[in-house]
Amino acid sequence: MPSRAGIRAENRRRRRRRALLIFYLFLFFTVVAAAAVLSLTVLFKIDSIQVSGTSRYSQQQILSACGIKKGENLFLTNVKDAGKRIQTRLPYVGTVQVKRKFPAKISIQVTEAQICGAVAYSKKYAILGKNFRVLEVSDKLPQNCALIRGITLKSARPGSTAEFSNSSLLSALQAVESAAKRNGLTQITGMDFSSLSKILVSYDGRITMNLGTSSSLDYKLRYAKELFDKGKIKSTEKGTLDLSTVEDNDTAYFDPSTSS
Repeated sequence: MPSRAGIRAENRRRRRRRALLIFYLFLFFTVVAAAAVLSLTVLFKIDSIQVSGTSRYSQQQILSACGIKKGENLFLTNVKDAGKRIQTRLPYVGTVQVKRKFPAKISIQVTEAQICGAVAYSKKYAILGKNFRVLEVSDKLPQNCALIRGITLKSARPGSTAEFSNSSLLSALQAVESAAKRNGLTQITGMDFSSLSKILVSYDGRITMNLGTSSSLDYKLRYAKELFDKGKIKSTEKGTLDLSTVEDNDTAYFDPSTSS
């Protein structure tokens, strides 16, 4: 059986080990905290902000819109918010990526927004981009911009998504636009949603395609593209292409006597 003296000695050794452990833990956390404070106050200060990509805006406009300044801490900079600020303040920026580059650099990469079309709004035109974000409200319809008829907007604030008055019309517009992109029909110069049972799409400014309803849009537009690609409708012809029943009888009707 251990003596009382041995027990007391063992207890002292345990207390010393605990004290040393506490001391080393305190020292470790002190060093870590000091390193964190140093990195947030002295080290990793942004010394350059680089802008690359294609945009109608100047580098200075993009730098101003992002809100990031040289001298700010790299870790404390909110790059996600910076990207949002750029797209809100500069609507014609399509995509933006703001990234940290160690040890002290911010990289901003932008692309130009692609125009989806324009909708009449308050005696002007709301120019819409991807996902129907409002790029600008213009007095004139831009050149080569598809005019979208039969749709009204509740709100069109540049930099924000347009608010549509009718959700059914919005769904139809989304469906037509997506189907046209999927099937490579890029020369869309106008759309008319005045009647959802007779959706009209203008191709190349010379062919009015009657799609009927929004059902089977992929098949209808793919069918039309094949007619154009194979020259069954010549590049000089104008008229109306009725695709409204093509899903039922696999036949489209072209009337070259009707002006688009």
